[in-house]
Amino acid sequence: MNRKDRLRFRVLVGSYAASTFGSYLNMVALNLFVFEATGSAFATGLFMVLRMVCGFVAGLLGGVIAARLPRKAVMISCDVVQAVVLLVFAVVSHAARLQMLPVVAVSIGLLSTTSTVMLRSSVPDLVGAEHRQQANGALVTGRAAAMVLGFASGGVLVSWLGYQAAFAVNAGTFAVSALTLMVLALPFAKRDVETGEHTGYRTRLRLTMLALAAAPAVLAIVVIRAVDAFGSASHQVGTPIYATQIQPDNPASFAGNFYAAWAVGLFTAHLLMKRLHREPGEVGAEKAFVLGTALMSAAFIVSFAAIPQPWVLLIIAVAGVADGVTEITYTTRVQAEPEPARGYFFGLTAMAENAGLGIGIVLAGGLLETWSPVAVAGLMHGLVVLLALGYLLLVLARRKPRVDELAGS
Repeated sequence: MNRKDRLRFRVLVGSYAASTFGSYLNMVALNLFVFEATGSAFATGLFMVLRMVCGFVAGLLGGVIAARLPRKAVMISCDVVQAVVLLVFAVVSHAARLQMLPVVAVSIGLLSTTSTVMLRSSVPDLVGAEHRQQANGALVTGRAAAMVLGFASGGVLVSWLGYQAAFAVNAGTFAVSALTLMVLALPFAKRDVETGEHTGYRTRLRLTMLALAAAPAVLAIVVIRAVDAFGSASHQVGTPIYATQIQPDNPASFAGNFYAAWAVGLFTAHLLMKRLHREPGEVGAEKAFVLGTALMSAAFIVSFAAIPQPWVLLIIAVAGVADGVTEITYTTRVQAEPEPARGYFFGLTAMAENAGLGIGIVLAGGLLETWSPVAVAGLMHGLVVLLALGYLLLVLARRKPRVDELAGS
């Protein structure tokens, strides 16, 4: 990329970080609001499930939207609608706010996932195929910064300024993202809506399934991402419980340090991948993806094993590195697929992740009633480790005949 293209993409990363910060901020503020307003853990869980179901639907439709509509306009629309919904949510009365909760859950679940699918599937258009890994690393870094600020500021804004101010700030983050996208000249590839090539949804779905069957590595990524999200539910649900066990005098401090260490790992992942100085290739990306997935899940299991807190934070930082490497490599690998299949694949991945996380949260919540956090993490993340390592063995076995043939020649 030339200097102008690099600057333009950095501005885009800033826009992505702003909207992602808004997503993490409302994850904290909205969940706190729902629990405080209803006094019901069940209602809070129902709100989260509705949000994830809408994310699942967005993943199902994301490929169709990516193929048929101009992606920049879709991304701007997603940010604008979220900003408007949250601004209205901030200024209405408390009673009206309660009535709006389903609208907020649906809009955020649908639109945040749709925007992510649009961006990830467009990276090769924006930076060129040869710079995919570098661009994905920059996006991971932006997500890490957004996660730290979002989680850290959510509780602070609510406690200092109240829910109304927190939701207004949240609306502002999406407005900033939308305005940035509006003024930024982005070289998105033309969609088939502009060339007049329209096909029905069933035909597109059949073509997507055929493309997926022809790309078994992508199918494996979709499955592993679903199981990975399922396993991740064990630490997302288990962390507050484990925090009260390991640091009962101040569990919030432990939880904050936990996610901060994870974010530090995400930052480090981008630096690590940059030091490789080259794209890993399709097979290399697959290997890095499955190894990173296995390492991340193993680290989360160990982190719940009642070890001293400094070691917990170090291990979580390792999990963050593995998470970052995994995200960079899987997005880079899927972006190697041609259009329009690429957009469908990212939609399917988002759909699989939301489904896995939703099922995992329900199961983890039930198991944690009687099991310890380490036992639940061991079961659910252990399944991820077994699946990832099993697929790695298949990848190595697939490559072995070629190595033998070269040695024989």
